Amino acid sequence: MTPQNQQQGQIQSVGGTDTVRDQDKIMLVLAYLGIFALIPLLTVKDSDFVKWHAKQGLVLGLGGGIIATIIGMIPFIGLVSCLLMPAILVLCVMGIIKAMGGQRWRIPLVADIADKF
Repeated sequence: MTPQNQQQGQIQSVGGTDTVRDQDKIMLVLAYLGIFALIPLLTVKDSDFVKWHAKQGLVLGLGGGIIATIIGMIPFIGLVSCLLMPAILVLCVMGIIKAMGGQRWRIPLVADIADKF
């Protein structure tokens, strides 16, 4: 990825690929399903890879949902939330695909907030 793409806020992959263990696959899927991200976050103790995706998925699912709900309450501007929810869904599906491929995929803003946990 070129520095120019990084400055434009493109979604990027970080580092190489990690090995995805069979017992972690279901946890990686749960990591991007909103409140269910708490399950791998609280139960998986031996995989930093799963915890990393669980934190990012929790911020994306819950944070994005709360923001879309708040924007949806504002008259006229609330129509934007109709586009925001499908975008969050697409990011969740892409996060699952990247996680199953063993990649740590940083979503701008979301990953920065998740890193603080």
